Amino acid sequence: MEIAIAVFDLAKAGGIERDAARVGRALAARGHNVRLISTSSSPLADGIPLTKLRARGLTNHGRMTSFSRDLEAIVDRRKSIVVGFQRLTGLDVLYCGDWRVPTGFLAGLMPRYRALRRLEEACCGPDSHTALLMLSQAQADAYRKAWSIDIGRITVLPPTLDPRRLIPSPTEQERLGLRRSFDIKDHQCAWLWIGLQPKVKGLERVIAALAMSRNARLLIAGVDPGDKRLGRLLERAGLEGYLDRITTLGMVDHDMLDRLFGACDVLVHPARLDVTGTVIVEALGANVPVVTTENCGYAVHVKSSGAGSVLPEHASPAAIAKAAAAAVESRASLTRLAHSYVAASQLTGGIQLAVAKIEEIANLASSKSRIAPQSPSARRVVVPSDGGLAVEQ
Repeated sequence: MEIAIAVFDLAKAGGIERDAARVGRALAARGHNVRLISTSSSPLADGIPLTKLRARGLTNHGRMTSFSRDLEAIVDRRKSIVVGFQRLTGLDVLYCGDWRVPTGFLAGLMPRYRALRRLEEACCGPDSHTALLMLSQAQADAYRKAWSIDIGRITVLPPTLDPRRLIPSPTEQERLGLRRSFDIKDHQCAWLWIGLQPKVKGLERVIAALAMSRNARLLIAGVDPGDKRLGRLLERAGLEGYLDRITTLGMVDHDMLDRLFGACDVLVHPARLDVTGTVIVEALGANVPVVTTENCGYAVHVKSSGAGSVLPEHASPAAIAKAAAAAVESRASLTRLAHSYVAASQLTGGIQLAVAKIEEIANLASSKSRIAPQSPSARRVVVPSDGGLAVEQ
């Protein structure tokens, strides 16, 4: 069986997009015929066949609905299974990186939520047989309660930490050199924030907390330096006189991330909404203390390790500043706790388990296809190079 991996926008290069590429490569390495289907290309897709569909629609939910329809039109279900990394129709497997779609009267009036709920129902509703790969227990519990999903359809994956992110702490001399390369002064403590969505990941709360912490410096990675939302936050910091303590780095590669974790004292991640928070386990894997919020799926690892603080979902900037200061003061002992926890825990097995589950479903589908009669009237679909759809009967 061919395994089609559908991910809406590979160019975003967020956690879901990276996981899609990692799953694709792992399946291909095990001998499966894999192709990625997306509306964009990306270095993430290097080495994996890619089918590019046109992004059609004026809104995000409209484009996702069109992507779902176009995906169903081009996949030959006699020969392929489909693994979606967003909620889509016609999936055999959903690798679910999203919280549930909001419900209620007001949400029901909004076209965005109505469209997304239809896609969610296609994966989770009473008529669906989609296998569900969830990234945290809280996420799985919420979906199961809402849709009365049979427990046999749900697999909760362990963290998907890339083994490359398990890195030793630098020596003191190496750490000093790294700090100087980022212009961190000897008297300063260094906070690290990583994310693509400033508001969702609580960046403005971190910047507000920085204003209360005169000896702290903030390094921001992931978000585009040209993002208008980031620009407004930096403009406000400049007006209030502490912009000189903020460094924006944009997207960073593995080597730069190694350097950032080596230089910084604490990861500050007070997200408002985060199914997992992979940066949390990345920090622990680099022996860096973490300050986060309890609504992040991977906050459980901070609690279990003791290597930082888990704050209430609506933590104030003052509480964030206090927790960050405590983490910096206890950095040596928290680093040891992180190291011990990571050594004794399984934080890198999520991708492998996802691959095993997908392979199981592909093998079952392959067995069925060998005994199922083939329809002589099945249609063949051709995708032109410009990404549009053309159907041959």
